[in-house]
Amino acid sequence: MKTIKEKKNRRIAQYFLAPLVPLVIIGGIYQPYLGYLALALMITMIVMTFFWGRWYCGWLCAMGAFHERVLSKVSLQREMPELFKKTWFRWLFFVLLMGLMISRLIASGGDPAKIGAVFVMMWTVATTLAVAFGLYFKPRSWCNFCPMGSMQGVVAPKVNLLKVGEDCKQCGLCRQACPIQTYPGAYKEQGYVPSLECMRCENCVVNCPKKALSL
Repeated sequence: MKTIKEKKNRRIAQYFLAPLVPLVIIGGIYQPYLGYLALALMITMIVMTFFWGRWYCGWLCAMGAFHERVLSKVSLQREMPELFKKTWFRWLFFVLLMGLMISRLIASGGDPAKIGAVFVMMWTVATTLAVAFGLYFKPRSWCNFCPMGSMQGVVAPKVNLLKVGEDCKQCGLCRQACPIQTYPGAYKEQGYVPSLECMRCENCVVNCPKKALSL
């Protein structure tokens, strides 16, 4: 019953957060200082990661909320190619996107408005890519190689991980419920799912018929 209540709370939080995406992108055209809102969210995410792992991704990410609550209505819901789940691809994408951001910050010359505009631009680039992938594949396919999610997976402590119990029958229902298409059943022998592969949304926990998953 507790997980069902938490799932409802997560949905409520997402409805409040989803509007932040168009607010920063559209509002940032006229008011570049809105880019600092994106920066504040990034800092909050990193700080929270040290205490709760990738909990931010599953519960408070504005972009993720937008994908689940808005994009999911029109997504083709296709399975994402395994290439995009590869570790090397994730980090190549991270380096490219962070390189773009750093180069633009240097070019800003320290001007506060231009710095804000850089974060608006990064939010716009990320959202454009995320929407493109989300429309063709699953809504939250972007989360598999999101730079912030990758960073979280590295700095997250190895505590509060998704545990896979012996009662797991590897039926695959958890994978169907997972927004980022992770298959917890594949980690049965290991006993837990790594932070990089789990954003602690609890969808799989709620949908497991054997109650073999826990956080």
